[in-house]
Amino acid sequence: MSLMNSKTHGKKGYAMEIKLLKQQVESVIGTSLSESVWEAKDWNDVVRAANSSEPGPYRVDERWVWFVEHQQGSVRVLESEAATVTESEARLIQMLLTAARETATPSPNLKREDEMRSIQLGEWLEERLEQGELTQPLPDHLTLKVKLKGRMLPFLLNWESSGQGQAISFSKLNKLLKSYFGGEVILAPLKEAWLILLGEELFMSLREESEEAAETERDLMAALCQGLYELVTNEWVGGFHLTVGSALIAETELVSATLFLRQTLALGRMFNVTAPIHFPWELRLERLVYSIPEEQRRQFALELGDRADLLQDEEIRTTLETFFALDCNVSETAKRLYIHRNTLLYRIDKFKQETGLDVRTFNDAVLVKLELLLYKVTKRL
Repeated sequence: MSLMNSKTHGKKGYAMEIKLLKQQVESVIGTSLSESVWEAKDWNDVVRAANSSEPGPYRVDERWVWFVEHQQGSVRVLESEAATVTESEARLIQMLLTAARETATPSPNLKREDEMRSIQLGEWLEERLEQGELTQPLPDHLTLKVKLKGRMLPFLLNWESSGQGQAISFSKLNKLLKSYFGGEVILAPLKEAWLILLGEELFMSLREESEEAAETERDLMAALCQGLYELVTNEWVGGFHLTVGSALIAETELVSATLFLRQTLALGRMFNVTAPIHFPWELRLERLVYSIPEEQRRQFALELGDRADLLQDEEIRTTLETFFALDCNVSETAKRLYIHRNTLLYRIDKFKQETGLDVRTFNDAVLVKLELLLYKVTKRL
């Protein structure tokens, strides 16, 4: 969806300053400047051809081109006809753009303060979770409290380093998220995870600017997760898992929402071991099954008898899981498994002969689905 490209300006303040600067320059020199986005490769070719380390200006095909900012895989520039702007004016415009960019860049001390505030929030959340205080409001001494007014959409990013990759730094992750979402986000480092909070206003703005005006909130959440996952995996090495809240939350729900996200990740990794993104609305049955007391789960597994041995067969298990994931659609399941439709029907009939359960019927399909989930919990497949 084009939403991920339309909101790539990392700092709104800088964007507004550039817009104002553009208007002022146009009024002084008496000509218009146009904005455009170049592929990073094309921009690098221009810089190499000019044999210069300066950000500009450059003459390209009888046009002046000024560097504004780097974006993911592209470069934002201003352009004008060369005949309407003198070389001195062109250099002055580039100097003004560079000064605006440097002004918008926070100082190292300010960046460090932002990180310390995020660490404080993360530590407070961990303490509340350990104490089981799920409805505790944010204390006044947390300086981030003023930014957590209103409702928020929470994400939880889990990272497992392979030992080869670089650790995720607050400053780099924060910069990437601002660029991706197109505005301010709140970060809180947790144990082996990052809590990401997106304000309601920004979330609704993203939805309004989406091309698919009729898409649901869940569709947008799923798209944001997919884009965020791709963004992070392009920057760091390691095993990543990501989830998102099922709804916008208030400040008083922050602790309980964090616990819910952790549980969602745990369930997703238990039941869908190959999937990196886990949505809570797709794990409701799994959450219910996991809530069954362990002794009752083990008793149910014993009652499976010979069917437990069948579920150990990877081919049968994969066939059933794919069949259920595709709403018991025979044709789609055969395509997904790269087998002939008759081969799939043979496997289903064979399972029916050995168990007496026909997964093409609703009641039997529900029973086998529950058996698969309980078997996964008890056997930790």
